[in-house]
Amino acid sequence: MGRINRRLFITKCTTAAAAAGLGGLPIPEAKAADRRLGTCGPPPRKNPQRQTSAEGMPPLPLPAVPLRRSEPKAEPAPPLMIAKLEYGTTQDWNTDPGDVDNLMRHVREAVGLWYGWKQLNIKELVTLHKAGQQLKIPCLYISGHEAFEFAKDERAAMVQYLHDGGTLLADACCGRTEFAGSLMAEVKRMFPDRAFDRLERDHPIFRAFHAYHTVHFRAYPMGVKSDTEGPPELLGMNLGCRSAVIFSPWDLSCGWDEHTHEHGKRLLPGDAIRLGTNLVSYIAALRQVAEVQSVTREINAKPDRPRQQFILAQLRHQGDWNPDPNSTIQLLRHVAGASSLAVAFDLKYVDPKETKIAPFPFLYMTGFRDPKLADEEVSALRRHMQAGGFLFINNCSGFHAFDRHVRTLVSRLFPDQKLAAVSKDHPLLRSFYAVKEGKDRQSGEPRAIELEGITIKNRLVLVYSKNDMITHLKQVSDPYGNGYDTDTCRKLAVNVVAYALQN
Repeated sequence: MGRINRRLFITKCTTAAAAAGLGGLPIPEAKAADRRLGTCGPPPRKNPQRQTSAEGMPPLPLPAVPLRRSEPKAEPAPPLMIAKLEYGTTQDWNTDPGDVDNLMRHVREAVGLWYGWKQLNIKELVTLHKAGQQLKIPCLYISGHEAFEFAKDERAAMVQYLHDGGTLLADACCGRTEFAGSLMAEVKRMFPDRAFDRLERDHPIFRAFHAYHTVHFRAYPMGVKSDTEGPPELLGMNLGCRSAVIFSPWDLSCGWDEHTHEHGKRLLPGDAIRLGTNLVSYIAALRQVAEVQSVTREINAKPDRPRQQFILAQLRHQGDWNPDPNSTIQLLRHVAGASSLAVAFDLKYVDPKETKIAPFPFLYMTGFRDPKLADEEVSALRRHMQAGGFLFINNCSGFHAFDRHVRTLVSRLFPDQKLAAVSKDHPLLRSFYAVKEGKDRQSGEPRAIELEGITIKNRLVLVYSKNDMITHLKQVSDPYGNGYDTDTCRKLAVNVVAYALQN
C-alpha cells in the first residue's frame, strides 16, 4: 500500500460533506453499525525506516574485503507516554486515528523528547486491575463524539489507575456535547466527592512548556463561523497535588492532526498543538509526584510515649481539602522527631462546625480551590480562635488561586483586621528553631520567610503561608510549585506547632 496523502484525504472528506449538502452545519450522528475508522482525520503516518550500515560479502572470488551495505532497521521503541483507550462497541473511540501519533511528533520537535504511544482496550485495564497489577503508562487518552457509559468494573479499574498515579486525558472531538456530558458524568460517578471544574489561569498546564494566556477558538453557532480569542478552557480534577483528570470540551484532536471541519467547536491547530505539548510536559513532570502520592505512609507512636496528646485536626471543605495526605503525615513525623512533644498519630478530619472543632485547639487547612465555607462555618471558626484555638493555613503548591480565596476567607473571619506579616523577630520564628531565612525549593537560593497572620491580644490565632511549606516535607513535590526547600519546611512546620502549643 502506497503512502497516504493526508492533505488529499482531508480534502476528499470535506468535499464529500459539501456534496452531501452539509455545508457548515453539524454532521448528523451515524448509526453505530455505519461508523468507520477515520471519521475526522486520516490514518497515522508511517514511521520512516532508519538506514544503518552493516557488513556484506561479495559472492566470489575469495578472499575478499567485506563491502558496506545499508539495511533498513527500525528505531528503538521510545518510552510509552500515552495509551489511547478503546472503549464501547463502535469505532467512536478512534475518530482521529492519527491524533496522538501526530501530537507525539510535535512534542518531539518542540521539546526534543521522543515519547511513544499505543492503543489499549479498556478490557486490558480491567484485567490488570483484577489481577492486582498496575498499568505503568502515565496517561490514558479518551476521545469521541457520542455518548458512552463505563461498566462498573471499568470504573473501578479506572479509579485504581488514577490513584496509582495515572492521568486521564479526555477530549471532546469536534466539541461534541454528547461525549462531553458522558465524560463529566463518569468522572462524577467515579469521584462523587471531588471537584471537577475549570482550571485556574495560573495552573501549571498553561506554562508547562509554552506560556499561555489566550487561545483561538472556532465555533459555528447556528451554522455561522465564529472565531474568538480568550483564556484556555480545561476542566480538571485533582488527586494529590496534581490534576489527575484533564478534559477539554473544545476539540484538540483534530488540531493535533492539523485539520479542521466546518462544524463543531475547536481550538485552531496551532493552539491545539502547543496546548497538547503543555499537557504532555505536565504529565511527564508530575509522574514522580503522582507515584509518591499514590502511597500514604502510616506512622505509629512509640508505646512508651507519655499519653499527653497533640492531635492534628484537618478541616474538610469544598476546595480539594486534602490534596496531599502524605505531607500531613510527614508534618506529624517531623514534630515528633524534632521535639519532646507527645504526638498522637491519628489524624482527625473534621468539618468546620462548632461541635466538631471544639475538642481540637490546633486546626490545619490546605487546598487548591475556593473552600466555599458557609457563614455559620466561618462564625464557628472565628469563635474557636477567639476562645484560644489556632488555625494554620498552608497554600498547597503556592498557587495564586488558593491565595486569593484564603484572603477572602480571612476577611470574612475577621472583617476588622487584615493579614499582617509575621515580623523577623516574632516568637514564632524562634519557638523551637531559630529561623532567620529560608531557601527556595526550585533554585536553592536564599529566600525570605513570608508568613502572615491575625493577632488577638498579642497572640497569633491564625498563621498563613502563601508559599507552600508542607508538601515538600516528603522531599518530592509539585515541580511547578512555589515554596521552600525541605529543611526550611521542616523548621517552619515544627515552629508553627510549637508556638501554638506554647500559646
